[in-house]
Amino acid sequence: MEGAASADAKPEPGKIIELGSLSKVYSGENLETHALHKINLKIKEGEYVSIAGQSGCGKSTLLSIIGLLDVCSSGSYYLAGHNASSLNKSERARLRNEEIGFVFQSFNLISDLTVYENVELPLTYRNNLKKSEADCMVRASLEVVGLSNRLDHFPSQLSGGQQQRVAVARAIAGSPSIILADEPCGNLDSKNAESIMTLMESLNENGTTICMVTHDPESAKRAKRYVELFDGQIVTDDVLRDTT
Repeated sequence: MEGAASADAKPEPGKIIELGSLSKVYSGENLETHALHKINLKIKEGEYVSIAGQSGCGKSTLLSIIGLLDVCSSGSYYLAGHNASSLNKSERARLRNEEIGFVFQSFNLISDLTVYENVELPLTYRNNLKKSEADCMVRASLEVVGLSNRLDHFPSQLSGGQQQRVAVARAIAGSPSIILADEPCGNLDSKNAESIMTLMESLNENGTTICMVTHDPESAKRAKRYVELFDGQIVTDDVLRDTT
């Protein structure tokens, strides 16, 4: 079994992310590394949560598990009501494509695909989605990020800020349950970073659920809820502003 789920854990209505006593242990020859220890975290629909902490505190491991790129060693994980702890690799890939949009620090755009094709790519893996439906979703998401006039451009023809906007468009195009943003401003100058943070806030104000990992305290506190990790455990979980 790839991840052990608690027999008592049940999904709660309105909760996108539910982690119950979730732990991650990496085992070596003579050493065990406890990357995460009994994490309890719930993120409800419409929240904007930042996860912060010093390098090595477990942020990246936690985001990988939430993003279904890795599995927990013990505990439970429900994603949009699905028991993600019990899924095999192919089932995780399908659920990830349907429920999660990713925004990475390094943009992760494919250089020989156009802006349109980069945004469209995750949608091509959805078996029951018509080409015409995907086209509408791509164009709508590029309109949201202000790049509807860059459909035929390649990543190399865009600024760093524009490339990250394409990445955001790709993340939201499929209407996922949650956006996971991993240091979304890490490769940007201050002007473009401010633009991306403002875009994230706008998306959230319009109902998008966001979980952002960052080492930058100022960026972290732009979210509505602030979660801090230390040595693989949650040490702070504060609501910064009204989420109703």
